[in-house]
Amino acid sequence: MHTYYFLNPPPMSIKYEIHSIKNSKGTGKEQEFVRIFDHSPQTDRQLESHIQDSCSLTKGDVRATLAALRDCMINELTFGNRFHIPEIGYFSLTVDLDMPEGKSIENVRGDYISVRNIKFRPEASLLEEVKKKVRFERAKFTSKSRQYTEEELLQKIKNYLATNNCITRSDLELYFGLRQTAALKCLKHFTEIGILKKEGASNSPVYFLNK
Repeated sequence: MHTYYFLNPPPMSIKYEIHSIKNSKGTGKEQEFVRIFDHSPQTDRQLESHIQDSCSLTKGDVRATLAALRDCMINELTFGNRFHIPEIGYFSLTVDLDMPEGKSIENVRGDYISVRNIKFRPEASLLEEVKKKVRFERAKFTSKSRQYTEEELLQKIKNYLATNNCITRSDLELYFGLRQTAALKCLKHFTEIGILKKEGASNSPVYFLNK
């Protein structure tokens, strides 16, 4: 009888690009930072299949275990306890204080405090293993918006509208190479100064030259 060993495939490199912030924190200096391109998380079904293939648990066992784990986490966090998953890490609450104006600290009530989020702190061993296995590779594509002067951008919009009835945010992204935030900012600016006219539904507006 032959024994077969199935090794995990090497991890794919994480694609990244370098961005910069001009006049960072008002210092006048430019600060570089890394932006990574993360992929969509695996689905519930993919996780169940992966665990089933890795041990003796069935997909049904995995679903039941995850449901029970969720219930345990809710119960512990509800009582203000940290929740620990061995070899993975700790979960704990972060809270906000919304105290009415004029109230003193001595008069803070429980209903002034609300849960903001759930914080996760990984086990040192988990973090170290991820650090050892991860690989980075500079992306051959970019998520940065193309750079235009206001005059260049306005001329491109006018050229586009010379052969099209209207223009949308997605048109600016597709044909002008702008990111969503830059496209929205551009359309808002040209609408506010009266060059473009906005029409249509608020969730999918179209823009025309304001003649």
